[in-house]
Formats: sequence, structure tokens, C-alpha cells
Amino acid sequence: MANASPRRPSLTIATAGHVDHGKTLLTRNLTGVDTDTLAEEKSRGLSINLGFAYSRYRADELECLLGFVDVPGHIDFIGNMLAGVGAVDAALLVVAADDGVMPQTREHAAILDLLEIRSGCVALTKIDRASKTRQHKVRAEVRELLASHGFGEPPVFLIDNGSGAGIEKLRNFLHRLLLAKHRRSANAASDRCRFLIDRAFSVRGIGTVVTGSCLAGRVTTGASLIHDRLGIASRVRGIRTHEHDQQELVAGERAALNIALETDQISRGDWLLDPALHHLTSRFDAKLRLLPGIAEPQPNVRHHLHVGASHRLASLRRLGASEYFQIRTSFPVHVLHGDRFILRDPAASHTLGGGSVIDVFVPARGRASPARLESLAAMDGETGTAARKLAECLAAGLDLDEFSVCRNLGAERVAELIEKLQQAPSPCLALRVAGSEYPRLLGAAHCQGYRRAILAAFADYHRAHPEQAGAAAGQLPRTPGLPSSPPLLQAIIDSLLAEGALLRHGSRLHLPGHGSRLGEQATRLLRELRPVLRRAGKIAPRSRELSQQTGIALPELEKLLRQAQRSGLLVQVADNRHYLPETIRELAELAETLAGGPGGSKRFSVIDFRDASGIGRNLCIEILEHFDRLGFTHRTGNARTIRGKAAKFFAATTSPTHSMLGTSAMAPDPATQPPDT
Repeated sequence: MANASPRRPSLTIATAGHVDHGKTLLTRNLTGVDTDTLAEEKSRGLSINLGFAYSRYRADELECLLGFVDVPGHIDFIGNMLAGVGAVDAALLVVAADDGVMPQTREHAAILDLLEIRSGCVALTKIDRASKTRQHKVRAEVRELLASHGFGEPPVFLIDNGSGAGIEKLRNFLHRLLLAKHRRSANAASDRCRFLIDRAFSVRGIGTVVTGSCLAGRVTTGASLIHDRLGIASRVRGIRTHEHDQQELVAGERAALNIALETDQISRGDWLLDPALHHLTSRFDAKLRLLPGIAEPQPNVRHHLHVGASHRLASLRRLGASEYFQIRTSFPVHVLHGDRFILRDPAASHTLGGGSVIDVFVPARGRASPARLESLAAMDGETGTAARKLAECLAAGLDLDEFSVCRNLGAERVAELIEKLQQAPSPCLALRVAGSEYPRLLGAAHCQGYRRAILAAFADYHRAHPEQAGAAAGQLPRTPGLPSSPPLLQAIIDSLLAEGALLRHGSRLHLPGHGSRLGEQATRLLRELRPVLRRAGKIAPRSRELSQQTGIALPELEKLLRQAQRSGLLVQVADNRHYLPETIRELAELAETLAGGPGGSKRFSVIDFRDASGIGRNLCIEILEHFDRLGFTHRTGNARTIRGKAAKFFAATTSPTHSMLGTSAMAPDPATQPPDT
């Protein structure tokens, strides 16, 4: 590769307008590049495919780059036009003075409006063929058309492509537009990378090259990006912008990337993504705006959906009486919140409307329920406001893992969001949920309601079972007001434990002031039993052996063991094997050491645990399967990892705890797995 040149401010402009109004000739006059490269294009005198051209110049001591996407103007190639305008900064609407406003002029203007591409200008071409009176009339028609689409009054330049009249004025305006965009987008590369592909080809000695636009984040040489459809990581071997090699590409820039994929694997409309953004969906919820006079699309009718540079068949269904629609595509597609799309009729003959993506994580049920419509209305806004509204209206809180993907928020922006939402006057609670990268944000009202319900459920349990030291979360009765999600229930209980509103005792949780009440005989027998178990250490005797060593009759002993286990004073790891809580904690800490310490991720086997503990293999299996049921360890094949710190799962006193979720649905059932080997 040649020496990398410094990054340059750039502006990508799409030409638009009716066929034969001079878009391609105008692009050539501005750049010196003929974008009609196909033999058929030259023979027919019209653009069929997308054309690309660049113009480099220097301004304000900056190396600047104007990029042009010359789109077809013929109705037969509207699909190619839509692929070209999916990632541009501005539009250059071209209207011939002799023809005036034509059908594709109107459709292109409508499409630019629906895609919210309102920056740009108008070129009134072929002025040599029209009188001054005609020029004024066409200019008035164009301004009336654009005003009806919310464009205001963009500047109109009188152009003669033959003599070059007006070209320099137009070029100077585009230069000013570029510098204005550069000043606005100085921090445009703070999100995760999304690169939209519009072409792919092979270059001898180099390999696969794709061209397209970086719509978010940045691309660097050597970076590994995920191809959306294939789910395959590809290394970026090189970056080239208009005959100059670069080390970096940022949001808003077009470039060619040399990547490590086969050319025939890639199609127009594919994406190269930061791995964290790799999410495909066949259903997403969106806000749709129909053009005047267009009837609402009927459910189960296939329409043509254009998003990014891709084309899919899709059906639409209005969600209740709201302004939102659910869109189901024929094949999965990568879209994120705010992405614009165009909808065309089943025959692909005219544009119906367009809109923006609202949510890409669509629930399986209740798609038009009042709660779902409330959440969609909350999502339809600025990021900070949307996050707060969702945290307050969603009973399960705001899932920041999904929200950060849907909005393309990097770790720094998520951290800023969490800090902002935890501030007064209505602070949200950030709850750590097992298996999630980011905390769950729960609104203050939901949080207080759940806390009251959980504490009341423990009080009810204590009244119903006074002999027990407490209850695991999974033993609480499913009363109204408790979180329906076990991970959320766990997270709120964690916060109550941290505050001292709940306490741990043995394997149980309880309210402050509660104590189990064993009968006098059970208490006496347990005092006899503890020294025997303490001397046994890591190799606990079976129930029959305990009966022989203590002289307690087996039926009476088994009754005592059940009472002690329910009270959290003993830990049952198998039908006939019980441990002291402090011994179980020691064994858990041993497993933690084998995993590489607290929070470690090393894998270890039964044999590793046997050698480290000095316990027989069969007993090791019983202990580790007990840890599996609690959720402390996770078994894959013949190896295990730990799911969290031992201090979280087991009490820090002489009486260790079990997992607060007990044998919840989150913990694997050893009966469904093959036996340890």
C-alpha cells in the first residue's frame, strides 16, 4: 500500500430527477468522470446502474472530497435509484428547463422527502433550450413541488452543460455545503461501526473490494467486521478513497475496502458491522408516512421495501389504532432505530410512502397491546428521553443490552445514560442482571412496588413456616406484585441484601429479626450431629453412617436432617449426604480457585476437583451437581465453569448460603445431561 493520506472532509451527493434531464453530464462537468460505464448505458443514452464520481480540492487548508452518486432517472430503474440514495448527505435535483417537472421528478422529490434528505439544491439544466419566461415558469414549478415536500426554498442554479455556464456557481455552493457538514459532524464517529455496501468486485492481486459508505463509527485497517447475512468476521486489509490509501474511515465517508471474503458471497445492500451490532430480524416496528392520496397497505399483501441499499418483499400490519406498523420481511434484514425506508406497491410501479424504524426487538406476543403501544411511543424520541420513559413504563425495566444495540450506543454513551437516569428528581435503579452486559434500568415506581411485594412475600413465608430460617427466592409464593422475570427478581433481592433489608442465614434469606424455631429435641440432636460432621470435613458420611456414629435411630435422624436442611443449618447435596454450610463454602471456594479465582472463567473437570480436594470421584460428582443445581457452576460436556463469585452464592459467615435462586429455571437440570465421566 502507498503511504496513507490524512483523513479528508467529505460530502456525498445524489443526483435525482427525470430521465434525460442531464444528471450524468452535469456530474461529468463537476468531476470530469463519466459515470455511464455500461455499453447499454452508452448505446441507449440513459443511466441504468448507479454511477460514482469524485472531485478532490483544497479549502481552508483541508483536503476535501466531493462524492457523487449518479442515480438512474428512468422509472424502470427506480430500484437502483433507491439503492443509491440510502446513504447520502445531500441531493442535487436536476430538472430540464425545456421539459419542466416530470413524473420521475415528482417521485424522486417524494423519495428524498420520505428519506429526510433535505439538504442540497436544484440544477435547472438545458437553459439554452428555454426562454427566460420558460425558465422562470419551471423554477416556480420546482419550488412549488419542493415546498409541498417540506424542503423550504433550496437554491436553484441555471446550468448549460454544453457551455459550462453556471457550473462554477454550483460547485462553489457544494463546497460551502461540505464545509458546513464538516463543522457539524466533528464527533460523528463515536458510535459502533456500520458500513453499507453498494458494490463488490474482485481486483487481481488484491482480492475482494467493496465500495460503500460508513454510516456510523469508524473503520480502521486491520479491523475485524461482521458480514451481516453470513455472520462471518472479515478483516479489513485496506481502505482507499478516490485513489488514496488511508488507515481510517469515519462516519459520513465513502470508500473502497479490501476485505477477506469471496466476491460472490456479497450483494448490494449487505453490511459490515461491529460485532456488537450483528442483529438480523424479519420483524421490526416502524412509523410509516403515506404519500397524499395513498390508501393504507392491506395486511398480508407483499410490498417492496427499500432500506439502506437493500430490497426486500414485506407485509405490513397497523398496530391497533396507533400510527405504528409492524413490518415482516421475506428475508432477515439488518436495521436499527432511526433507519429510513421506502415502501412501493406490489407491482413496484409507484412509491406509497416511507418511514423510520422504531424497534428491532419485537415481542413474540402482545404486539398491539396497550403496554406495547405505550413503549413504542416512548421509543419514538430522543435517546435520553426514550430511555427514561421506557424505564418508567416497562414492568421489567429497560434492557440496556437491547437498547444499546437498537440505538447503536457504545459503552461510553451507555455509561453516560446510566449516570443521567440515576439523577434526581426521579432516579432509576440500575440492577445487575445475570448474563447481561449492562444493568437493567428500573423506574422508581416499579422498583418501590417490587420491593414492597418481595418483603411482604417473605413476611408471609415466615408466618407460614416459622420453623424455617427463611426461604430461597424460588420458594416465594407467586403473589401479585412480584417480578415475573427470575433474573429481575434476583437483581432486586440483591439490592435488598446490599441495604440490609434482607439477610442471609445458611441457605436461606429472611427478614431482619426473624429466627427459626427448632424444637428442643431437634436442637439437642443437632448439637450432637455437628461435631461428627465437623470431624468428617470434606468427606461427609452417608445418613446410615451418621446414624451408626451418633446412635440416633435412622428414621429419627432423617427427620432431623430434613428439619435442619429446611432451616439452612445443613446442606443436602444428595439423598443421603449432608454437609455443614461452612464446609460447602470451603468446597465452593476450591472450585473458584480451579476456575482462576473470583469471577474466573477457566474450565475444570471432576478429576481436577477430585485431585484438589482429596475426595473420591463419586462424591465429587454429587457435590458438583449440587453446585450445578444452585447455578454456581455450569457444566458443558465433562468440564465446568463458575457463574459468579462464591461470596455472592454463599454466606460470608460460618454458615454459607445457597444460590438465592435455588433450583430456578436458570440452573441446568443434571438429569437432562449425560453422566460425568
